[in-house]
Amino acid sequence: MNAVFGEVHPLFWLIAAILIAVDVSLLRRLSARWQQYTQSGRWPRLSVQADTVQLLRVVHEREGSPSSRQDYYEAVFDYRYQVAGRDYRKQTVQRVATRDQADALKAAARISFHYNPADPAQTLDVPPGPAAVIATLLGLLIFNSAMLGLLVNVQDFLAIGSD
Repeated sequence: MNAVFGEVHPLFWLIAAILIAVDVSLLRRLSARWQQYTQSGRWPRLSVQADTVQLLRVVHEREGSPSSRQDYYEAVFDYRYQVAGRDYRKQTVQRVATRDQADALKAAARISFHYNPADPAQTLDVPPGPAAVIATLLGLLIFNSAMLGLLVNVQDFLAIGSD
């Protein structure tokens, strides 16, 4: 058994260590996203009056491409809320298409969100759909396929070089 592992090039072990480290990170992220996806739909919902609402006009244009210009508004809400006697402060941004929509948001100055009862500082405007979980899982599969292919090719290359 040691003879088999003793013949493996150190570069192979370096790539394997990177693969394992990234896999652990992606698996932790997948777990967190899965928990948020499955549990956040049951989180309590709050609606609070914003302390301040700022309207920002955003103009996004790629350099040299006037046809890519996008104009929209963002309403930036600063608000406070209280859960179990503890105060929390947050800021959130909502994108709107027109000045009228932005003005309506500012006039209402209310923001609704879900909060995590286990960690009330964690809030979501809308519970996430499965897209984040699926994207993380696909990233994990693609990364593993690429890295395993690299490991096989490196091992084959090193084996040819040692002959």
